[in-house]
Amino acid sequence: MSTAVVFRFSAMGDVALTMATLATVLKYRHDLKIVMVTRKKFAPFFAHNPRIEVFPCDFDGEHKGPGGLIRLFRQLMQYQPDYILDLHQNIRTRFLKSLFLLSGKKGFTLNKHRVEKKEIISGKRLTPVKHVCEQYLDVFKTAGIIEESLHVENLTPLFKTSEETRLIIDRWVREEKAEHFIGIAPFAQHKGKIWPLDRYEKLIELLREKYPGHKILLFGGGQKEGELLENIARKYPNAQNLVSRFSLEEELELISRTEFFISGDTSNMHFAALMGVKVISIWGATHTLTGFGPLFQPEENKTEISKEILTCRPCSVYGKEPCRRGDYACLTWIGPEKVMAASGA
Repeated sequence: MSTAVVFRFSAMGDVALTMATLATVLKYRHDLKIVMVTRKKFAPFFAHNPRIEVFPCDFDGEHKGPGGLIRLFRQLMQYQPDYILDLHQNIRTRFLKSLFLLSGKKGFTLNKHRVEKKEIISGKRLTPVKHVCEQYLDVFKTAGIIEESLHVENLTPLFKTSEETRLIIDRWVREEKAEHFIGIAPFAQHKGKIWPLDRYEKLIELLREKYPGHKILLFGGGQKEGELLENIARKYPNAQNLVSRFSLEEELELISRTEFFISGDTSNMHFAALMGVKVISIWGATHTLTGFGPLFQPEENKTEISKEILTCRPCSVYGKEPCRRGDYACLTWIGPEKVMAASGA
């Protein structure tokens, strides 16, 4: 059995997306074990997969600073890895790879296609870069682990949950007396990805009319998002605020039970797609051209103002730059009816 040490520390959506690549690799390499080096909170993405072992890194404690990275390197060397794969490419992974190289083990590194992404943002390039999961797969190809002809396969659902988790969600479903669910995740890290909350409220009204027997599950994180979603849930009896109610694994199980999922360019969008759920994605400052679209989803499920109408799109890879127009037209021009149409309603 060969062992591959794989680095990907953040962000949440990027870590989750590695699972699509790992599942494809493991399908064709039955003799391979993967040691996934990531933050402890992301362990549920890889849980219950016997050939993936999560090694939790703690950059705020045990593995902080150069001394901590040396400690991490020594701990990982105990696995006697055959391959070192860097799916992150940051200062920590460069330091770790240098330590492995000194020990005689070469590392293989992600190509982030930064030049191509800049060309897309500047309008010089109209062709997409390959999806980030394919970029991850390229690292395995360069290392000689898999054949060049392979591509990421649709092996959804990609997150496995425990029987205990399924029983917890079963019990909650019975208590809610609901059978059908629609998921909504309104928030994102940056403003350029967030469709206005009042539009989501109007969308919920339309969904109530079209799907009167469905429970609408509102996903988010943190106190502020929880308060905002609670205000919405009070207005609409069929809406349920889930913030801080469930663990990450339990949320993944809930997402898998939705009939479709509505989200901006966020981690939850990727969670739903990786669970094989139909995803209606809403795009503003960012664009699928840069390689971060929801996997295995058809183009017609995407809602956006076209580049022909708004030539400034996309203006950002990650959505964090302020709107040059000042009005975030890429988001405010999208009406609830347009999102409903994309859902097939």
